[in-house]
This record gives sequence, C-alpha cells and structure tokens, in this order.
Amino acid sequence: MRVKPARYSERYLAQQPEDVRRAIIGLELDKEFGRVEGWASSLNRKYTDTDEWRAENLILTYWRIACRYSHAAGKAATRFLDGLRDGKILGTKCGRCQRVMIPPRLFCEWCFRDVDEWVEHSGEGAISTYSLSYIGTDPGVRLEKPIIVAVIWFDNTSKKSPSSQTVLHAAGLLHIVDGVKPENVSIGMRVRPVWRRDGERTGSILDIAYFTPVDGGVG
Repeated sequence: MRVKPARYSERYLAQQPEDVRRAIIGLELDKEFGRVEGWASSLNRKYTDTDEWRAENLILTYWRIACRYSHAAGKAATRFLDGLRDGKILGTKCGRCQRVMIPPRLFCEWCFRDVDEWVEHSGEGAISTYSLSYIGTDPGVRLEKPIIVAVIWFDNTSKKSPSSQTVLHAAGLLHIVDGVKPENVSIGMRVRPVWRRDGERTGSILDIAYFTPVDGGVG
C-alpha cells in the first residue's frame, strides 16, 4: 500500500466562501494531506494469521478537519444583544409578579407563564458577590493589580416569595467593576454601566466596558 501526498485543488478552494477559504489557508489545511492508494485490495484481504498484520497491509491516512460551528443566540438573547449595541440594557417583565428579568427570558419560572413585555433598564444595581482576579487574558501572566469581577443584581429584579417571604433574584450579570480600589469594593455597593463609544459597540456583553460605583457606591 502507498500513501500519496495530495492537496486541495485550486478549483476546490475557489468554490469555497471567502471565510472558509481563509480558514483553510490560515490553518494550512491547503497543504498535503493523506490519500490512500490500493485500499480496495487491503479491505478484500482476509487475515487469518497475525503475521500478516504488517504495515504494508494496513490502511493509513491522515488529515486536518476544519469544523465550523454556528450558535444561535435565540429570540430573547438576540434582542438583548441588539440592545447592548444600541447602548441599552433590555429586560423582560412578568405581568403577574412584576419582576424584571435581566438577562431577559421569555418564561417566568416563578409564575409559570409566558412573558412578552420588554422594558429598558437604567443598568443600575448592586454587587451581590465579587472576586479579585490576578489572571487576565493571558493565564500565564500574573497581574500586578487585580481585576474586580462581580455579579451585578439590577434594581427591581428581586421579589419576596409570597409563601416564605424569601427575597428571590432573577439571575444577574457577571462583569468587570472599575473606578474603585480593590480594598474599597464591597457587597451591596451601588454600580452603573459605563458604555463603549458609538461605533465601537458590536452587540456583545463587552459593549459595556465595565461597571463603576454610583455616588461613591454606598448602598
């Protein structure tokens, strides 16, 4: 059996979408990959003796697989991300319990009903929990100054349970807090979003550059 080098043809590459063609070339998938000759005779051979399992009787091939994935954000998340691109924080509001859900959901799990009312939120809220991280975008480099990573509970997104009077919260948003020294941050600190400039926002959670204390951050 022989393994003959082969390549993607220029014709094949020309038929691919531009982003696929760039990916193939960027990952060097246009270079040699294995192509087996004589595979039919190897498949038809009946092996009865282990001595016959020699390299020349085996089928061997190799290649790099280009896998492309597409993730659908869904109806609620898509509208939420579109709002971020426009500099707005959008949530959904349950008509029964009056709870505002951010990030938005289309079903209230407290009232067991569909939700179709959308509201714009100021983005102000309080820190429910936080952590000081010395790891940035490069996990191999320790930061001299830590990043404050916090979960933000937005105003009017919590309600008391009618049965137990327990305060229940509608999730929250994990983000960066800046504009305050690490030793001064605290649970319950009031914060607001700081947006990226018009033209820089792309419909991403990073359209909010960070959250910063409101009026000194006193809750």
